[in-house]
Amino acid sequence: MEKFLGNELSFKTYSWLRVNDTEINLPQILSNPYPMDSDTQQSIPVFEEKIYGIAPESVELNKKYGNVYRLYKTKTGEERKEKVTFSLNGQSNQLLDTEDLVAEEGSKLSVILDYSGEGAGKKFRSSLIRIWAKKNSEVHLFIVQNEDGETFSLESVFAQIEDRAKVYLHQYELGSKRFYSNFQGDLKGKTSELTIDSIYFGYDDHELNMLYNIVHYGEESKSDIVVNGALKDSSYKNFKSTLDFKEGSTFSVGSEEEFALLLDDDVHALSVPVLLAHEDNVEGNHAASAGKLDQDLLFYIMSRGFSYEDAENLMIESKFSGAIDRLEDEEIKEKIRNRVHGIIRK
Repeated sequence: MEKFLGNELSFKTYSWLRVNDTEINLPQILSNPYPMDSDTQQSIPVFEEKIYGIAPESVELNKKYGNVYRLYKTKTGEERKEKVTFSLNGQSNQLLDTEDLVAEEGSKLSVILDYSGEGAGKKFRSSLIRIWAKKNSEVHLFIVQNEDGETFSLESVFAQIEDRAKVYLHQYELGSKRFYSNFQGDLKGKTSELTIDSIYFGYDDHELNMLYNIVHYGEESKSDIVVNGALKDSSYKNFKSTLDFKEGSTFSVGSEEEFALLLDDDVHALSVPVLLAHEDNVEGNHAASAGKLDQDLLFYIMSRGFSYEDAENLMIESKFSGAIDRLEDEEIKEKIRNRVHGIIRK
């Protein structure tokens, strides 16, 4: 079993808080094929020159054992939409996929990556997802993590955003017994934009470890990160986010917010928002909150004839609805809503 440290904060805090990094113990990885055709592997300089991912070891893992590679590339001015479904089961129980998204100048690219797991037995996924949004392009990425309680998942996402380009990221983290995710967003270009609207739901004894690292380089760049989550049973969540304004990013604006609903007394929730500024004339905002459901509102909804379970479901879904409604695929929308309802009723 391989072990390494991942999701390291770029600006460390007190070691006794135990949030600077996390120890990741990998299961045994085998060179197993996955039943999906791959594209011809591309070497894209922007991706090769950067440091990103949960850890260097996780990136190397995909290089060594990767069994799926897909390239989503637009032509100049083109509009393209893709939807890909990955399913882990007893026969295909390991997926190490690399997904490269390249939006050429003035184009629009929308990709849905739908990960699920079913059947008995342990499963493993390591996804390396990379975005290059060139000038005046627009990228919409939807990552649906609908895996089961026997899955161990690593999810590394990187985005480089050029002049006047826009990237929209939506993650729906609704499964996996052990889930580690890392997002690195580099706003390189002038007036580049990054918007993240994501959700997570931890249950049973699941562990979620997430890090968002947003770096402003370009003038007048803009980022807006909102993550809504819920925890129940004895689940654990560690959420870290860094908003970093580099020299030269004058007149940039960034915001990061995370809100967690704690549905049981035995859950554990950690949040570490970090704000760094190396430039004048920037605006940065960050917030993190965790609390139980509003009992007065819960009572009010129940007084209108709803059961406790249904009232709880309505309140949680209201927190998640913004991110869910942004999906353009009605079938996946319904699947996510059903999964949320199923977790509440567990």
